[in-house]
Amino acid sequence: MSAPTAALGTEVLDVPAYDGARAVMSHRPDVVRDGEGRPLARLGSTGRLTQFRMAEEAGRAARRLRGIDDADWFGLLRRAADRVTTKLDNGDLDVWLRALSAVSGLPRRRAARGLRTAAQDLARMEEILAAQAPDGTVSAYRTGGSGLGWSWRPAGRSVLVRQPGNFPTINIEWLQALATRRPVLLSTAAADPFTPVVLTEELYAAGLPEHGVSVVHGDAPALRRLADQVLWPGEDVPADLPAGKVKTYHFGRSRAVIGDRLPDDAWPRLAREAFAGCGRLCVNMSSLVVLGDPREAAEALAHEFAARPVLPLDDPRAAVPAFPDRAARDSLALRIEREVAAGAVDVTAAATGVPLRVELDGQAFLRPTVLLVDPGSPLFGTELPFPFTAVAHVPRSKAVAACAGSLIVSVVGEADGLVRALAEEPGVDKVFAGDQFDRGYHPCDPHEGHLADFLFKKKAVIPGALA
Repeated sequence: MSAPTAALGTEVLDVPAYDGARAVMSHRPDVVRDGEGRPLARLGSTGRLTQFRMAEEAGRAARRLRGIDDADWFGLLRRAADRVTTKLDNGDLDVWLRALSAVSGLPRRRAARGLRTAAQDLARMEEILAAQAPDGTVSAYRTGGSGLGWSWRPAGRSVLVRQPGNFPTINIEWLQALATRRPVLLSTAAADPFTPVVLTEELYAAGLPEHGVSVVHGDAPALRRLADQVLWPGEDVPADLPAGKVKTYHFGRSRAVIGDRLPDDAWPRLAREAFAGCGRLCVNMSSLVVLGDPREAAEALAHEFAARPVLPLDDPRAAVPAFPDRAARDSLALRIEREVAAGAVDVTAAATGVPLRVELDGQAFLRPTVLLVDPGSPLFGTELPFPFTAVAHVPRSKAVAACAGSLIVSVVGEADGLVRALAEEPGVDKVFAGDQFDRGYHPCDPHEGHLADFLFKKKAVIPGALA
């Protein structure tokens, strides 16, 4: 693990890039600062020649990864996961978590929980990948599977993954790609260069073959052009990426439909979904489609939001993120305030008596917000990076259309015929109902499709057993 350095006068982390297993710092590193401008970390950087070598070596590493026995391969991943968990338990990652909290605005305990979940997902990759394989076996990723008339083969030798910095659990995307035995070229986000490096260091310490993973900090245009395939967060894809080369991920706009005769515990469970990942996940409930009285629903949800106040980031109860960039906080606040001026109702203002903009311990926050709106509001169906839910009445006849473009639609209570209609709506990715309406993210579920369907394709290889 890279040690802190006193080079900049305080406890400052060296956060290297990785050219395969080789940690790379530089003479003029980029400096990561907190919201007050204090230095927190120095980031290793890589030039274009190094990135060219990374891409070339990743292509060569692909065959080596596929040559590892299944038991040895998944054992390696479990060892890496155990190393991360042990270091969390021993406090060895505390300085990294403090830096992550300061840069991203995440409460420290939530950041640690997110990293622990990423390690747990890494440990269960055998189960996760079996759910995606066409024949239900993890050996298919190594052998091509056992289908009649087809062989399941990699669609490329390397994949570049642009990692968003919203929350540590989102690292599962590149960990899944690696677990399929695809060498990963990883491009980190400014809000979290730390988690990818922690995971990469422990993977190599557990025995990952050379150039199984390489890491660069920030955007890497040359590297993404050299990679065979690209995983890109959000919908704003760089213009230099051909459509067939890229798969987008991590955009959600998830919604819940509120029907009749709700379960007694519906509102606490819905609030937990809104606060998962501090409100920064693609599975967060960004909107409520209410078939009945929207004010009653908004007030019930606001009551639960009020029980989760803004707290200092080092408070173990904290669940609300800060905004290290005050201008970003103020820009979001202005969008909400404009909607209120146009007739929307900030229901949490009355429930909490707390203003929308909160200053605490020198940090900028937005108070968790339930906003009662018209369904035509630009904030209805919009994801914001803190616990925020827009609530609107929608007639049953228009409920499916109101949910189009959703990652998850949770149907709460009784809503005759809507589950089937939502499942048949092409713009809805997941539908959860009954007692599992708050299922949220499960790594074995299709999530914007299965990642393996992008990384692999069926080929006619006859006789397949000899290929």
